[in-house]
Amino acid sequence: MAQEKNFENRVKKWLRDNGCYVVKFYGCGHTRAGVPDLIICVNGKFVAVEIKAEYGKASQLQLSHLRQVEQAGGHTFILRPSNFIEFKQYITDVMNEC
Repeated sequence: MAQEKNFENRVKKWLRDNGCYVVKFYGCGHTRAGVPDLIICVNGKFVAVEIKAEYGKASQLQLSHLRQVEQAGGHTFILRPSNFIEFKQYITDVMNEC
């Protein structure tokens, strides 16, 4: 869990340093379970991110929420350290769209 939290902090810092709006969703007894960890707006695009340690697995409920975001026209990522470079490139490309 500490690995995942450290990675999440790196991701949030990178996003904020690059001008993205980022909200960390904290689940509790009064919120909807399975909502993605990070809600991001970059250049008008909605991006939902589920953060996982390298070998962590998304639950069926988390996957269901990601599918709902995609069906609504948003973009989603299950983000692990191994695909952080790909994610950063995607965000950079979106920032550079006219």
